[in-house]
Amino acid sequence: MQSSLIMYKQLYASLLDRIFYAARNIRLEPVENKYTGRHLVEFTQVDIEASDISISEAMKLGERALYYTVRRILNEYSELLDYSEIERLENEISKPPYTRITYDEAVEILRKKGFDIRHGEELPFEAEARIAIEYNSPVWITNFPVKARGFYYLEDPARPGYNMDYNLILPSGHGEVLDGGCREYRYEKLREKIIEIHKEPLDKYEWFLELARNNEIKPTCGWGMGVERLVKYILNLKHIAYATPHPKIPGVIGP
Repeated sequence: MQSSLIMYKQLYASLLDRIFYAARNIRLEPVENKYTGRHLVEFTQVDIEASDISISEAMKLGERALYYTVRRILNEYSELLDYSEIERLENEISKPPYTRITYDEAVEILRKKGFDIRHGEELPFEAEARIAIEYNSPVWITNFPVKARGFYYLEDPARPGYNMDYNLILPSGHGEVLDGGCREYRYEKLREKIIEIHKEPLDKYEWFLELARNNEIKPTCGWGMGVERLVKYILNLKHIAYATPHPKIPGVIGP
């Protein structure tokens, strides 16, 4: 479901150059994710994608969006927040740019903190959240291993085996709020990744592969930001279920 959304974003940005929208998403999360406090089966996401933007520009846009949103709430709607929440946000959400570390650097930091991290796999939530706690501010984790992520990410030509991708991690233990990267658009590379790395059937993505074969997909970069995760952070909520009127929690039948 999520990979299909990203491919549609690539198509739309190839046709329109730049797109943005907010939409409801559905993701079939494992039942055990009901214990993380940050996963919903149905959630709202703000997405952007552009065909004429660099990885650095896309990241700058993401951190500016976070900073602008928090600042506007503090400046215009502070009566909705407790004093402790205002103080925390003032302390943690400084003006960008935010620190950028690579996946390899994150693994090294976490291992020194006692986390058992297997290189080449996605970072566990508790470990990922610890990174921003160390910095007491939002922090970017970049360049995840190719084998740890979806086939739609573009491999970094300067670092073979690693993607041109990024996650923005919130402080206070709230974890990832934004996920994105630059997208693979070349037919042969897409085909190779789908078959050899992710071992999925090609016919599942035939419509997209045909567009790539005909050079109708442009190089694009973009990201998606979870609205409920951002609300959870701003209000310092213990569980993301409190950030939406009708929460659909993995493994739990919602209202």
